[in-house]
Amino acid sequence: MNNEIIKKEFENANSAIESILSVAVESIELSDSLPILDEIPDSNKVFKGKLSVLFVDMRKSTDLTDEIKSKKMVKVYRSFIRLVIQAIRYSGGFCRQFAGDGVMGVFQDITEGENTISSEVQAVRAGRYIITLIDFCLNPLLKQYMDLTISCGVGICTGTVMITKVGMRGKESDSTAENELGITWVGPTTNYSSRLCSLAQAGEIFIDEATFERTEKSNEIWKKTTRIKADKAYHGYIALDYYLSLDKEIEAQPIRGEDRVDETTFVQEIFDETQEEALRLIGEISKISIDFGKKLQQITEKEKLLSEKQKTLIEKERLVKQVEAQLETRKATLSDWESRLKNEEHSLHINIIKKAHCKKDFTIEMGKDFWKSELEYAGITGKLIGKSETEVKKDVCYALVSIYQDLQMWNEAYFALCIQAEYYSWIHAFTIEQIVNNSKMGTTIKEIIEKRLQTALFPGLGEELLKGLDFLKRSGY
Repeated sequence: MNNEIIKKEFENANSAIESILSVAVESIELSDSLPILDEIPDSNKVFKGKLSVLFVDMRKSTDLTDEIKSKKMVKVYRSFIRLVIQAIRYSGGFCRQFAGDGVMGVFQDITEGENTISSEVQAVRAGRYIITLIDFCLNPLLKQYMDLTISCGVGICTGTVMITKVGMRGKESDSTAENELGITWVGPTTNYSSRLCSLAQAGEIFIDEATFERTEKSNEIWKKTTRIKADKAYHGYIALDYYLSLDKEIEAQPIRGEDRVDETTFVQEIFDETQEEALRLIGEISKISIDFGKKLQQITEKEKLLSEKQKTLIEKERLVKQVEAQLETRKATLSDWESRLKNEEHSLHINIIKKAHCKKDFTIEMGKDFWKSELEYAGITGKLIGKSETEVKKDVCYALVSIYQDLQMWNEAYFALCIQAEYYSWIHAFTIEQIVNNSKMGTTIKEIIEKRLQTALFPGLGEELLKGLDFLKRSGY
């Protein structure tokens, strides 16, 4: 096999891609049943319709694979996927994709006589079916045969999905080569359900708003939530351990997975890096404490030995002073670490506020209470490291102006703008105009600008301040 692409192979690829890109996509509405691979043409014709898409995967399966032998994991995977397929089939859906320990199921509205069973109801039932069989069936057997348990998360999203065939037929130079064709499910619904699955904790079903609207709307079961992944917020509803009821003749008790963890909130995700650093420091402190304890024990033994040998009092005093010096050194080190942690905690809250600058959607999404809380935390942590309230606000004044503008909190925006005009290295005249017009206040900032113009200014700042002052004068301030 050589290391070049021959002309014929390149032309085959070029011709195939051009035939795909040059032909318009034609949509075919889905019928009452989902098409199988042979029913979908190898062309730009796609089936399109409303579906509920369910994703499920095993939690921490990589850790399990590392902990137990591969042959045992074959049994775990086969058992898990067999159970998931049953749950999806018996709830009216179809399994259409497998990826490692993950399975995708799809559901259509079903008409039975005069009644219609929505795809959402079927998908939620399948999710409950999976969670139920995991804890009541699979885990008891895994505990019995392998002394382990598993858990999974389920994500469900409802919306428009396009179905098309992808792949390649045979191989021109080899008549025995097999066709490598498959079905792909195009649209945000599929991606969104996959993300909800990845955000679901062990034992949780995470559904989107569209699915919730056509299923059982119980506040006792479904809890509204927002979770963050890769700087994007995902809204929906979660239910934990939402089991189906079992036949009265079934005698089984649930065994939940041993890897259950608490829900990771947005603020906790932001704190992950800081927490890791804090744990590392604590580990170092613990190690030093152990070492120091050993050294103290050694010194005590030496003192006993010196006492037994009737060493002089001078030698004993020298050793005691040496220990005291070590203690002082350790105290100073611990004090430095404590100071570092306080500074890092303060920087965290300051950076959260700064990152909201010019991010209106993000600012509005988090809401007034969140930003009020962050500013309070910044003030509290700033006080711990010796900063005044004004110094803290000076650090983030431009971001506070942006946040208050986005939230239309014009009085707060005005006071933050005054701080920016008095202390910061830049300001925009159009921001002054917008906030003064909406807050109906301008006297204080006019005095601040006049005073600031008498000092040394950063490049470009003087021009913006003069524009703002001109506006204020024209406005009668």
